[in-house]
This record gives sequence, C-alpha cells and structure tokens, in this order.
Amino acid sequence: MTIRLNIGGPDEDKIVRLMDQALETDGIPAILLRQIPLAEIKAGARAALARQEDRAMNDPYPVPARCRTEEDYALLVAELARMRATGTTAPQQELAGRLGIGKATMSERIKRSKELGLWDGRKLTEKASAILTQWHQGQEGN
Repeated sequence: MTIRLNIGGPDEDKIVRLMDQALETDGIPAILLRQIPLAEIKAGARAALARQEDRAMNDPYPVPARCRTEEDYALLVAELARMRATGTTAPQQELAGRLGIGKATMSERIKRSKELGLWDGRKLTEKASAILTQWHQGQEGN
C-alpha cells in the first residue's frame, strides 16, 4: 500500500530547508511534523484496508434495536469496529442515529459490552469473535 502525502503550503522554501535539516541531523523538526495531515492519512489508510477485505465483511451487521443477549451486544460492537475500520469519523453517533437511540443509550450499551467482555474499548475480544463466528455459521445455514 502506498500513501502519498501532499505536504506543502505557502512557504515551500521553508519546507525544503526543514527537510534538508532533517536529512543532515537524522531527525525531523517538530515544525515539519505538525504539517503532516495525520487525520487524513489515518482515514485514507482505514478506507484502503477496508477495500482490501472481503466484501461480505464490509456489509453492515444487523444490530437489533434493543440489545438483550450477548449476541446482540457482539453484533453492536462488531458494527462499531467495522464502521471504524471503514473510516467513519463518529461511529457511535452514526450508529445511534441509525438505530434511533440517543447517544447516552449508545454509551450505556458500549459500557455493557465491556462488562460482558466483548469489547476492550478499541477492538473486539476473543469472546466476541467466538460469538460472531457462531453467528456467521448460523447465517450460512439460513
């Protein structure tokens, strides 16, 4: 995967000078680092990785309007993880809107998912992955 950066601005000479300094000192000046659009790079990388994955894995998970079982909560956090991986900037807010619930309700569901050991705050746990594997197998049987 190649990501091209468009670093520049009105003071190209200054940027070239800073790049030369970085090469001479074997370090990168902080002023130059601040010009790197990290949020754009992160979103671009996530989108590129999502495109490389199997298309079926990019389909939204059918999150129920109400979460009652561990499977319901596993589907919820799996959808959040999928949305993050595809570059959604506010996945919790977007999913709450899609389900017709408030942000506070979504936060409580995520908190409950952590209590159940399905979500560690950044990614699915092994327990959630096992539940989702069973869910996928059940879907293939239908």
